[in-house]
Amino acid sequence: MEALSVECPVCSEPLLLEAEVLDRLDEGSLLECEVCGAVVEVALLEPLTLRVVQAGEGFFVDCPRCETPIEVEGEGPLTCPECGFTFKPDWGDVEEEEL
Repeated sequence: MEALSVECPVCSEPLLLEAEVLDRLDEGSLLECEVCGAVVEVALLEPLTLRVVQAGEGFFVDCPRCETPIEVEGEGPLTCPECGFTFKPDWGDVEEEEL
């Protein structure tokens, strides 16, 4: 398998995935953007889809309506900048992972 370049969902810079990384990649694998430091999770392998887990010091959740990544700043409801949907993240489903 050849190297693959995908766009970081946080800063839009290319993430270069070498062949040996691609061979070990599974759904749930975590990757880090070398440019902005975002941690992304492989949501799907085909097509390769990334989901933001952490960007810099902040955490991200996906909008339940349109799946846009939204940075969480404090507690309380969030409003999606893309679709305007307001929701409170369900932290009961979130597991802390060491990177």
